Amino acid sequence: MILLLLSSTFNFNIISKFKKLNLISHINILGLNEKEKNILEKNLEIFINKNIFLISREEVDERIKINSFLDNYNIVKVFPSKLLVNVKKTEFVGKTILDGEKFYIGKNGKLTKTLLVEKEYNLPQVFGSFEVNEFLKLQKILNTNDFDLGKIKKYYYYKSNRWDIENNDDVVLMLPSYNIEKSLKNYKSLLKTNKIVPGNLIDLRMKNKIILSNAKR
Repeated sequence: MILLLLSSTFNFNIISKFKKLNLISHINILGLNEKEKNILEKNLEIFINKNIFLISREEVDERIKINSFLDNYNIVKVFPSKLLVNVKKTEFVGKTILDGEKFYIGKNGKLTKTLLVEKEYNLPQVFGSFEVNEFLKLQKILNTNDFDLGKIKKYYYYKSNRWDIENNDDVVLMLPSYNIEKSLKNYKSLLKTNKIVPGNLIDLRMKNKIILSNAKR
């Protein structure tokens, strides 16, 4: 019994000493500006003075993933006492307002409060109660059909599951709720006629039909 007690005490002391070795003293973050780096450092400071061998990848992942402005990242343990985190920011493709707060829309499918981002981006405004993935899906369709996303200044989403697009020249495209690709081909055919002027409203919602008017929104 005495031998067992001594053995248990010895093992406990060994474990305690091991935990006090190789403590993380520094976390080096690459790929972010100063403001974003400070945000991530604050989320990771929980690992300072923790044994580098006892920290799992999953634990670090959990703390990094809460930062919506990140796209992907790589974590390296630099022995004996450093974590190296190399990150890539997501690309912002739009901006919107939810409950009075301003957000950037990321290609990673997440919303990021504009206050968390140091740089101000000139991006199209997106209106309506939309799902981010649906917006990204629309942009992918537009891009695939050679639509210049840089010329779009506003997107409007409707509960009927369709979009309107307003270009920089105030031309508004009313897209259908389905078969958007076909409607865009019709629009491209209309472009070749040179009949479109700034301020036009182009209704593409009807199959194989285009309604062109000068009505304003």
